[in-house]
Amino acid sequence: MGTHDEQHDRAAESFESLADSAEMAARTAEMSARVHDQMTDRVAGAAEHAERDRTLAAAEWEAAAAYRAHEVPPDEVRETIRRAGTPQDAG
Repeated sequence: MGTHDEQHDRAAESFESLADSAEMAARTAEMSARVHDQMTDRVAGAAEHAERDRTLAAAEWEAAAAYRAHEVPPDEVRETIRRAGTPQDAG
């Protein structure tokens, strides 16, 4: 078992890694939203998909900010991220 400082450093590294991952997911979701926005005239459901992507991106940015502050994102943010990949009408 490491010293308190070593444990703190490992925790800080973990939070930073989680923040980096959340930011990458947010950027990816934003890019996906832009692509789906361009497809709305040709593909059924594209507008809804773009909206889900924007919702996911916003939640991922919130999660990243929490991780950067060495905090766990709020429950509602984590739940939004969990639901984001599932269409609302899916059963």
